[in-house]
Amino acid sequence: MFLSVGVRFEANVEALNMVETAGNYGKHRRVPYLVEEDGKLKTVYVPAISGESLAHAYQEHLVREALSAGLPVCDDCQRGEFYKSMNKVHLGKKVNPIPDDPKAIEEAIVKACVVEDVGGFLYAEKPPVRRSSAFQVSYALPVKSVALFATSEPQLHARHAQMDASSKKGNASEQMIYYVETGTALYGFTFNLDLDAVGVSAITSKPVLDGDEIKKRREVSLKALFRMLSSSQFGAKLSRFFPVGGITELVVAVTDHPFVVTSPIYDDYIEKTKRRLEVLKSFGEESFLVVAGEEKVPEEALKEAIDYLNEKGAF
Repeated sequence: MFLSVGVRFEANVEALNMVETAGNYGKHRRVPYLVEEDGKLKTVYVPAISGESLAHAYQEHLVREALSAGLPVCDDCQRGEFYKSMNKVHLGKKVNPIPDDPKAIEEAIVKACVVEDVGGFLYAEKPPVRRSSAFQVSYALPVKSVALFATSEPQLHARHAQMDASSKKGNASEQMIYYVETGTALYGFTFNLDLDAVGVSAITSKPVLDGDEIKKRREVSLKALFRMLSSSQFGAKLSRFFPVGGITELVVAVTDHPFVVTSPIYDDYIEKTKRRLEVLKSFGEESFLVVAGEEKVPEEALKEAIDYLNEKGAF
C-alpha cells in the first residue's frame, strides 16, 4: 500500500527554515522558482522549507510514536540525532559484533531501530549497506499562482541587559540588536509513504520482521504523520516565530502501487489527482481519495485514510 499526501498551508511571519547567520542577521532559506507572468516565464527567489527540515520533524514524531507503542528506537535516534548507522562507531552501539554480510547488517539495523527501518540509512563502511527511506517529502514551496506575493523580510529585535559600572566587563554592550528574516507564503508540499517497504529488506525484498511487528511499525508511521500535520510541529524557531496560519487544504490518496498526488503548488492539483486516479481505475487498480478543505478538516481526512488502511489490513 502506498500513501501520498498533498498539503497546502498558510504561514505568516515564519522562520521555519533558517540557513545561515552573518553577524547579527539570520537568513531564511530561499530558492529560485519559475513563475509565469504576462505569458512569460521568469525566475524569482522565494522563501522555502527544505525536505530535510520536514523529514527531520517527521522522524522526531516517529520516535515518540514508536516508543509509545513499545517499539525499538536506537539511542542516537531517541536524541533526535539521525546519524543512521553511518559508520562502525554508530552501528557498533546497536550491533556488536558487526556482521560481514550486507543482508545481516541491514536486518540487524532494521530490527534495532524503527526510525532507520522507515527512514533508511547508509552504512558507509566495508561492506557498504544502503537502505532507501520508505517515506519521501518534497520542499515546501509557495503556491504558483500567488508565488509573487510570497515575501521574506528581516525583522529587528533587541535584547537588553541591565549593567552598571561594577557589572560591565570590557566593551560589553547593554543592548544587542539582531535581525531574523521571516517568510510569509501559502506553501505546498508532498509527503509519500510506502507501507510495503516497512520491515522488508531492501536487498532481498523479503520481510525481516514478523507480520505483527510490521503492522505495528506501519501504524506508528501513520500516526507520526498525523501528529506532525495536526500539531504543526515542524521547522525551526517555533518558540518565538510559530507561524500564523495553518493547513488550508489537504488531499490523501491510498493506492496498491506507488502513486503520487499532483503537487499542491498547482491550483488544479485536486482535480488532476482525481482524473489520474480514474485512469488507474480503468486498469482495475483500487484506490482511495479524501480531500480536506472547507467541509472537512485535515484531521478528519487523515483519519479516514488511516481507517481505510486499517480495513484493508495494512495494520
